This record gives sequence, C-alpha cells and structure tokens, in this order.
Amino acid sequence: MNTINEAMEFINSYSKLGEKVTDLSRIAELLDTIGNPQDYLKFVHIAGTNGKGSVLELCSTACINSKYRVGQFTSPFVQEYADRIRINGENIPETKLIRVCDIVKNTIKKKAYSQFEITFAIALLYFLNQNCDIVFLETGIGGLLDATNIIKNPVASVITTVSYDHTAILGDTLEKIAMQKAGIIKENRPAIISYNNPDEVMAVIRAVAESKNSKLIIPDKDLLVALNMSLNGSSFVYKSNEYTLKMAGKHQIVNATTAIETIEILRKSGFEIPLSAVQKAFSEVQVRARAEIINRNPLVILDGGHNEGGISSLEDVVSMVDEKPIIALTGMIKTKDYKTVASKLSEYADMVICVDDFADNAVPAQELAGYMKKCRVRTANSTNEGMYMAMKLAMETKGSVIICGSLYLATNIMNSQNNIF
Repeated sequence: MNTINEAMEFINSYSKLGEKVTDLSRIAELLDTIGNPQDYLKFVHIAGTNGKGSVLELCSTACINSKYRVGQFTSPFVQEYADRIRINGENIPETKLIRVCDIVKNTIKKKAYSQFEITFAIALLYFLNQNCDIVFLETGIGGLLDATNIIKNPVASVITTVSYDHTAILGDTLEKIAMQKAGIIKENRPAIISYNNPDEVMAVIRAVAESKNSKLIIPDKDLLVALNMSLNGSSFVYKSNEYTLKMAGKHQIVNATTAIETIEILRKSGFEIPLSAVQKAFSEVQVRARAEIINRNPLVILDGGHNEGGISSLEDVVSMVDEKPIIALTGMIKTKDYKTVASKLSEYADMVICVDDFADNAVPAQELAGYMKKCRVRTANSTNEGMYMAMKLAMETKGSVIICGSLYLATNIMNSQNNIF
C-alpha cells in the first residue's frame, strides 16, 4: 500500500455497520489479531447523546496544555476521514495512515468487520506507536455493544447528556438508551455523568454504577454560578474557580462541569494538570459545527445538531442573537427523528430553507418542508442554492443564518466555505 487512495479504498471496502453485533467478540478477535494495542494505553471513555465531542475537546486540550501526548478518537469525521484520529489536535498524517492501514490489511483475516471497527483498530495502533500518554475515546453508537467498549480499565468513564437518538438500535425509551450508555461503566472504575440528565436516566446510571462498585460523580450544580452568557461564550464559577468558555450556550457550561470533574479524576490518577491549563483550554476550544460562528456579516452559525436535544441546545444559543429574523438552512437524514427536529426548529426560526443534496439518505426537501409547521418555509435545488438564498435574505433583512439538522450538511458547508463567503 503506497498511496492515500489505496488506504481509503481499503477502509471503504468495509460497510459502515458490518454484520449485526450481539457482543464484543468480533472487535475482540480483530484487535487480538493486531496485538491488542488497547491493553497498553490509558483511556478516558466518553458516551452520551449530546456533548461527547465538547467534553472530549475540553479535557484533551487541558491535557495538551499540560504537555501530555494526547490521542483523540471521535466519530463521525467532520471535514475529512483523518480528523477522527488525532494526536494533540493534529490529524493522523497521510504517510502514517497509509503505513498503519497496510499493517492492518496484511495482518487481519477478511471478515465482515464494520468500517468503524477497522478505523478503531487503525487508531489504536497509531496511538500506541506514537506513545500517547492518554487517549480520549468517544463511542460511536451507544456504549454497551460499541466497539470502543472493548477497553478494560479506563481511567474514567464519562456519560454526557442522554436523550433520544439512534432509537432503532438503542431503544425507544430514555431508560433503554441510558442502559446502553451505562455499558461503558467498568468494575471498580470511576464514572462521571452530566448533571442535567433526566431523573429516569440518572436512576439507570446510578443502579449500574452501584452494581459495578463504580464511584459515580455528578457535578454539583449548587457550586456553579453562571456569570454571563453571550454568543461569544460564557463565564462561570465552579467550586470557587472562575472559567471562561469560548463556546456559547448553557449546555456548554454543563459540558464544562463534566470536563472539570473528569480532569479531577485524571489528577487523582497521577496526571499533573494545573488549573491554568484547564482555564486556557476552556477559553480556546471551539468544536467544529457546534454553534460555531463562521461568518459575522451577516451572522452565520453552523451547528451539526440533528436530534431533539441538539436542536433545543441550539435554540438557547439562537435566543442570544440580536440580528433578526432568523433564517435557517437545514437538511436531515432519514435515520434520524427528523419530524420532531423539524417541528422544533420551526418554533424558533422565522424562515427555513430545506435542502437534500448533501447525503444519499437525506429526507427529500419537499417532505421535510411539510413538517415545518410554525414558520415560513422554502426548498432549494441544492445546498449551494439554499445557502445563497439564506445569505441574500439575511443581508436584505439584516437578519442571521443558522445552518443545522445534520453533521453531513455541516461537512458540506465547511468543505465549500471558501466559495460561500
């Protein structure tokens, strides 16, 4: 294997889901074939419906600021495949991706692995080869049967906000979804859960933690004081320390307290992470496509939120926008609860423009428009046309644009950003 095209051809030869899994034996077999690299690494394992990426970036950047070598594994990719596998914020270089792909290809037996499992194997070999001090590991879907759950003794297991998503796989109640997320909690290892979870989620997580003798840590909101919030971020005091966040929204303060408690567990495990490194991380981290301001005149906010919880968090951010009306460019995929998300979006957008050319399994724009019951709605023949319509309207009305509904749509916008603004 000599080129990046050959490497990507190998990766893409595996289906996105592979055959249905009922246990972790398939990923166990795959990793055993390549020498079980996961057994030689330290992990913080992160599950949750919303907030995983933000908590991962806040924690990992604090560790990077503390001079550690930090692996970062996220899902799905945002702009390109390589951004799923990073060390200290840098994507895996093409030369190293080619080399590790070659090792995996020449070692494993051809089997119905999923693309995610192959990617995970590549990432683990890379992190081990590069001598990472700690790896922040984000689950793909759920937790209990997710390939990442093959790790044995994480430094900490972290569960962020749990809400409805992937219901066909994880279950159709919050209790069932929470049970899947709780699957990452390990015997005698500490766990952290975000404080804003519903009571039924908290009950499940507490029961699982108790059954596994896992110390469950919940950030104490009585020790939290929000100082100010704006589109440019927020500041707050938690446990007598003041922090400033670059990312906007109340939900990011929730994520930040989860990150603070996770960092405290890392300290107790021997990692030296000064307060100044945490404060610096919080002030500089902006996760791509998470209420991200990508243009100022007119104001354009890009968000990959695609479920009810995500679109509600975006509403909180949009409530701080002074430039009205709000024009939304949106597209959604068929495997999500697009009817609920569309209805919710129509409650706070003044105009919605629907598109469907950004993914093969996108909901047809005309159908999606039918669920926008509480605002004006249009459709566009392409994302580029929709973006042009939204920008034109925003400039004419001195309003703002929000782009939301799918990470695939967000990726499309990011990869064509230079041609838009």
